Amino acid sequence: MLELGNVNYDQSQQLTLNLVLALMVFGLALDIKLEDFRRVFRNPKAPVVGLIAQFGLLPAVTCAITLIADLPPGVELGMILVAACPGGAVSNVITYFARGNVALSISMTAFSSMIAIVMMPVNFAFWAGFNPVAADLLRSIDVSGWDIFKTLIIVLAIPLTLGQILSNYTPKLAAVLHRGLKYVSVVILLLFIVLAVAKNLDSFTKYFGLLFLSVLIHNGAALLLGFGTARLSGLRGADTRAVTIEVGIQNSSLAIAIVFSQFDAQAGMALIAAFWGTWHIVSGLIIALVVRRFAGRTAPVPAD
Repeated sequence: MLELGNVNYDQSQQLTLNLVLALMVFGLALDIKLEDFRRVFRNPKAPVVGLIAQFGLLPAVTCAITLIADLPPGVELGMILVAACPGGAVSNVITYFARGNVALSISMTAFSSMIAIVMMPVNFAFWAGFNPVAADLLRSIDVSGWDIFKTLIIVLAIPLTLGQILSNYTPKLAAVLHRGLKYVSVVILLLFIVLAVAKNLDSFTKYFGLLFLSVLIHNGAALLLGFGTARLSGLRGADTRAVTIEVGIQNSSLAIAIVFSQFDAQAGMALIAAFWGTWHIVSGLIIALVVRRFAGRTAPVPAD
């Protein structure tokens, strides 16, 4: 069994990553209106189909992949952690580029972020328990679902709530802050990732093939799962594209934050989450380009 080395990491990096992630979630929440949640309940079919694929099917399929593949324990546990995450905010932008239903994408991101506070630690612990190797590593690190839950409260629930309060009670201020934060937070996150990669360049280079292949298969399975579930449920066109992208783009930044804060930056988990964070943007943009080239010139469905 291949083992990965250590990741260079310190407490200042953990604090920085948590703050950046909280800032990104806060920025996302500034663009979410109560209407987005109402839309889920008025037209629940597409969001429910997407959320079932994301929180129900994807973790199960991921667990099956890790049982079939002979990967380092940290990589397998990291794949399960990423699969347990909610959708990432970048999915809304890529859905727009892919001429998908942006309103549906925003609704799913908002709703999945909200229920992930409970579903993520439950899903992660449940499916990791089916993989003996991953379960052994999880026990050796001695991380509880409660510890992950507390991290989610800090980096997900609190900024999401604060952003919602501003968005719905001071919309003009929220609009100004959102325009700035959506760029600033992304730039800071990219700088953090670049610095982290630079400090661990040997590990990234040495295990690039293994990690890239693992992420390629895993992300491909997520995208196919989203597409297949949407089509089998009778969704078409813009709704199918939105669900496909939402399931295929996970909040890997959240996974990285949890790895750093709760798993002592375990090498396999950190590296697989970092690769996910890069590749799912590339794969999403590829889908958007293909759709724009071959799926006609139908305009994207607006958010409002």
